[in-house]
Amino acid sequence: MGLSTVQRFAPARTPEALFQGQWQDRPTKLDRFKPYLHQRWQDGFTNAWKL
Repeated sequence: MGLSTVQRFAPARTPEALFQGQWQDRPTKLDRFKPYLHQRWQDGFTNAWKL
């Protein structure tokens, strides 16, 4: 990684903080399924392929 990339990512306290810019809050095809996916993930089903 280049120095500028490291300097940009270093202050992030969470992975979500790394994702900023024009793609943030953009609608996706998964939006209507996100509540279900989050619930299944919390239930312990962490295999993304099976979800």
